[in-house]
Amino acid sequence: MQKNYTVIPGREYTIGLDRGIVESAWGVLRQSPIRKEFLLASCPRHSADIAPLYISKRLVSRAEFAEFASDSGYHTDAERDGWGWVWQEGRWQKRNDTNWMNPFCSSADMVYHSMADAPVMQASWNDAAAYCQWLSMKSGRVIRLPHEQEWEVFAVACGVPGVGDVARDDPHARAMKDFLSAIQDAVRGEIILPGLLWEWTEGWYEQYPGGPDNRDYGQVYKVLRGGSAMSHPVQRTREYRLRKCPSARSPFYGFRIAVPHA
Repeated sequence: MQKNYTVIPGREYTIGLDRGIVESAWGVLRQSPIRKEFLLASCPRHSADIAPLYISKRLVSRAEFAEFASDSGYHTDAERDGWGWVWQEGRWQKRNDTNWMNPFCSSADMVYHSMADAPVMQASWNDAAAYCQWLSMKSGRVIRLPHEQEWEVFAVACGVPGVGDVARDDPHARAMKDFLSAIQDAVRGEIILPGLLWEWTEGWYEQYPGGPDNRDYGQVYKVLRGGSAMSHPVQRTREYRLRKCPSARSPFYGFRIAVPHA
């Protein structure tokens, strides 16, 4: 079990951001695409009690997801709707017949299919939750997505930097070839570190205890963590929270699993 998972000991952890770090970072990031509301959503820094669990070292792969789809007959949100979001020509575009089997709707799909153990992409939160439910039934164990606090502790264990460590202007325009290269490099390792794909987490987009109000809080949005290889460095930090609808999908969204300690 431990070979493929990182052990998260059960105890009290400190997560989130101090407001002072956000204000300092915002002084640098004001002209960037980063939205201050997403930084403030990580405030304040606070304690969280976490029960012992395991979090998978690797993102769920395309092959693993294919086994699930074949065995269960499941069709993803993108398959049912007939389209997915892709990043082309410097903007988000809706493309027909784009899904976990063809996540890019371009020649990049050929490169993606040539990679062994490539992570599944174009997976929505709904798709990820369905996979976890199926794997729970197959394994006889509770399998789910990591909760946000658990994911953040995992990110710290992986050495993921904090917002205060990387807050700077980042004018670099990332190309798809760089993203594909990052995937090729990542799948060769024993662990796929956070920051390759945005990763779905279990709960709703909720306010931290004592944090600033936001009209988006509540049981509407789910939370993605970690950023992708195409993201701004601040989005690839351990504290940054991104909210999206449970049906949202893109070639930059994936997930890993959590197993509560029996």
